[in-house]
Amino acid sequence: MAKIQYTTPEGATGEVELIAERLPLGRADDNSIVIAHDSVSSHHGEFVFDGAAWIFTDLGSTNGTTVSGQRVESLEMANGGTFSIGHVECVFFGDYAEAEAPTAHSATSHTLSSSGYGAAAIDRSRRVGFGAKTKPKSHGYGPLYALGMIALGACGYAIFAFMNLSA
Repeated sequence: MAKIQYTTPEGATGEVELIAERLPLGRADDNSIVIAHDSVSSHHGEFVFDGAAWIFTDLGSTNGTTVSGQRVESLEMANGGTFSIGHVECVFFGDYAEAEAPTAHSATSHTLSSSGYGAAAIDRSRRVGFGAKTKPKSHGYGPLYALGMIALGACGYAIFAFMNLSA
């Protein structure tokens, strides 16, 4: 069974078996693989088994996915390959990990962003768990604010009228 082992910068470790063909990974509880670290985005990326190899795809995360310090959008997993999800160090062990010692220390192939964060296009249709990006223009508080201003004006006028009656 393929699995990943991860270590946070604080030293917390974990191991997750890859038991389905598609496994979303992130900090949010609705992911199949949850890594509760602040540098991991809520819906950071996903592992997909294409029938021959495991591929990890970054879903436009804030802190990104890196291999040897280089930011990547997707990478094909190799037995013993290391990569980082945010600031969390990960090692992939394939189905044959017990029979063969790890020989590679990085993923075999990956796609690099050409000039830093956001330079390459991200397939946004693969993002899950994200709602609308726009904030509603109004919550209907306008009439309430107007009523408050009228009440303040009425109080001010009452005080002014009372002061003039007393004098």
